[in-house]
Order: sequence, then C-alpha cells, then structure tokens
Amino acid sequence: MTTTETQTERQRRVTLPPKNEDTNKVNQSDKNDDPKRISQSEFFRRETTDRSDEPILSCNFEVFGIVQGVSFRMYTLRRAQKLGVRGWCKNTTENTVKGEIQAHRHSFESMRLWLKHTGSPTSRIDKCNFSDTVEIPAFTYPNFSIVVE
Repeated sequence: MTTTETQTERQRRVTLPPKNEDTNKVNQSDKNDDPKRISQSEFFRRETTDRSDEPILSCNFEVFGIVQGVSFRMYTLRRAQKLGVRGWCKNTTENTVKGEIQAHRHSFESMRLWLKHTGSPTSRIDKCNFSDTVEIPAFTYPNFSIVVE
C-alpha cells in the first residue's frame, strides 16, 4: 500500500479466484437439470390443492375510503388470484367496494390484511368492515371475479 491510499481504498480491494471455465459449465448444467425446481404456476397449483384437509373460511367485506377510480378492484383480483382466494368484489353507489372472500386459513388471513391495510397503490383505506367468519364445507365460487352492475 502506498502512503497516498486511503483506508476506504484499502477496503475496496477484492481478490477474485482465477476463472475456471469447466466449473462454469458444470454450474450452468446443474441449473437446467435440477429436478427439484418447479414453475411458479405449478407452485401455486400445488399450494392451493394440497390443503384439502384444511377448513375453508368465508366472510363478506366492505372497504371505505378512496377505493373507486384507483384500480382497487383490479388489484384486489390480482391479489386474490395470487393467494388462491375465491369470491367477488364490486363498486357500490356509496363509493365503497364490497365483496366476499373464501379461502383456506393462511390465504384468507393474508387477503383480509391486504384489504384492511394495503389496497391499490393510489387508494386510501379509511376502514374495512368484515362480517363474521364462517367455516364452509366447500368453495361456492370457482375463482375470484369483479362484478359489474
């Protein structure tokens, strides 16, 4: 080290191991042949179908605040699809969004928290009311949808 080098310059020095082309080829082939890796769609399909022994929870909701004209229903649809939640949502004449959600416990609670605290990026949630949570024997809806009246 010369006397003009600062302590920061000394910390930035990095010694790299010599390049070995054979190890790079092995690493790339390992990535492609890994039998443990599955696609994202397969992951979500397994995640939602492997819970047949868990109870299905259902409740209605109504979200108050600035939730119309800010893509709230579209973001709700996307979140529900991501979590495997089923049900519906719609705009009301009172400038709120109402709906129903059905899911297994983990997805159900995640969706409730998202509706209560997050919403779409430009929305403002003042409050979110949920009906009593009930356990149902089977899903009533095939997926989550936006109802337009």
